[in-house]
Amino acid sequence: MDNQKFYDEFPAWKEFQSYYPEEFRISEQTKPSEEYWEWDEYSVHLDRYIPKENNKKVKVLLVHGGGGNGRLMAPMGVVLSGLGYECVSPDMPGFGLTEIRKPNSYDTWVKLVDALVNAEMKKDGRPIVLCGISLGGMLAYHAACLNKNIKGIMVSSLADTSDPIVQVQLSRNAFIGKTGAKTLGSLKRLTDNLKVPIKITTKMWAMANDQTFVNKLKKDKVGSGSWVYLKFLRTLFEAKPAVEPENFNHCPLFFFQPEKDYIIPWEISKPFYDRLACNKEMIYLENCGHIPMEEPGVFQLKDKALAFIERIEDHL
Repeated sequence: MDNQKFYDEFPAWKEFQSYYPEEFRISEQTKPSEEYWEWDEYSVHLDRYIPKENNKKVKVLLVHGGGGNGRLMAPMGVVLSGLGYECVSPDMPGFGLTEIRKPNSYDTWVKLVDALVNAEMKKDGRPIVLCGISLGGMLAYHAACLNKNIKGIMVSSLADTSDPIVQVQLSRNAFIGKTGAKTLGSLKRLTDNLKVPIKITTKMWAMANDQTFVNKLKKDKVGSGSWVYLKFLRTLFEAKPAVEPENFNHCPLFFFQPEKDYIIPWEISKPFYDRLACNKEMIYLENCGHIPMEEPGVFQLKDKALAFIERIEDHL
């Protein structure tokens, strides 16, 4: 399509690189290729990280959360492709460079990940491991409930956004958290088509523990500096998985909790995690904030993620 955009036109991501350890940064050698995938009513932007020897048994799909975009998942894409795993990172509708033609719902996100898993597996027959950070964590779980081609999920949060306690925790303040879901539900005919800056809805100050990094995030016009449809927020608050966690056992789950995450701390994810019937494991990432970037936690994540993926490959 003639109106396709690419990340060199939106260079905020370049300013983020110096905050990551060198091994996790995009360089000329590790820069992802960019492409568009036509799905439903969306032109979906994809970052693709292709390793030099692309012969692993699985592929990794990286899913971001609210206020993020696919390029914000670059540290995982760079480090996992360096270990030999092809990674694909979509811009979910409403963020990044994916073209959005109408107010979108959270359910759109779930269906998109499900469809992308199938599309990627159709290309080369390799099953998928999902990696989700922030709200991308529960998104990964929701998608895994629908798709048997997903052989493992790695997540930093399992925030049940339909829970009023979680809604308060995720919101910018208690008033928004306590009234937002009910208000949007009762006024949806009036509010679904409206957009608001994502930064007024959540604890943007806690997206990372380095405030200079946060300031750069807030200026990213295709990330944390963008606007979101209220329909998306309403449906996010209403979202329920297709399979309750007590009945979910078709693939293993690796949970990594940033030690200094003040948006989604462990006590918010723990109730859902404890209910899961699948094979699961959990670690704390030392010194890491909501977006994991600090040492030694990011290297703990690298090592544990590699071990998790290799165990999945051993069973294929």
